[in-house]
Amino acid sequence: MKWELAWNDPFTRYLEPFDTLVGDRRTWVTLTETVRGIICSGSLVCQRIAAHAPVLASVKKGAQRVIRMVTHVTTKRSPNLDPAHLTAQLRQHAVAQLQAASPDELWLLADGSDLRKPYAKALPDLMKVRALDKRLVPGYRTLTVLGLTPHWRGVLYHRLFSSKEDGFISEPHEVQTALQTVSHALDDLGPLLAVSWVLDSGFDDVAVWRTIWEQDEHLVCRLCHEERRIEYRDAQGTWHEGTIADARRAS
Repeated sequence: MKWELAWNDPFTRYLEPFDTLVGDRRTWVTLTETVRGIICSGSLVCQRIAAHAPVLASVKKGAQRVIRMVTHVTTKRSPNLDPAHLTAQLRQHAVAQLQAASPDELWLLADGSDLRKPYAKALPDLMKVRALDKRLVPGYRTLTVLGLTPHWRGVLYHRLFSSKEDGFISEPHEVQTALQTVSHALDDLGPLLAVSWVLDSGFDDVAVWRTIWEQDEHLVCRLCHEERRIEYRDAQGTWHEGTIADARRAS
């Protein structure tokens, strides 16, 4: 089956918000074909991407066009075609869709994961991450925030980073940047929108919770540090100090 593009098809409409980041038609064609190759091949290997993208597959060294674009060799007329601007545009588009839907409640799912590249040697700024068998292998860290309503979902933040890259401060700093960037992007949705973060145990950090609460947002977090002492209310509404296990028994 051949995939024919039209001005009003879903694929073209999805990529349309990124048009302003591209300064010449050749780069635009390479970008759209790269995205199409990723979808069709289910891979991030440049040769596979090019093989599943009709335009790139029909030229010599189609994979090299992908490599030259992502390494900014051929994007001199498109200086904003980089991860930071791409994700910002994606976030802006997602917020615009949310504004049109006018939801009463929004759930934000934050995920920090390892991108493992066990056989990579030449990729820039490789750091050590844990494989499934707990060994340390080359790779990167990722941080993603998805927005969810009953009838919508969208990417509001994504960052791939390494402790080896220039300007890296710390992973807690990366988390704080994600929390504040997403919250700031949602300001235009109005104060009546109820925002709740859904967090895994990697975000069991008082600094993370404090930032969310200071932003007048809610959170649900799977606990990692169950040894901490907390204040809790019993069924009669009386406050006590004790462990998390005490609070569970009193609930």
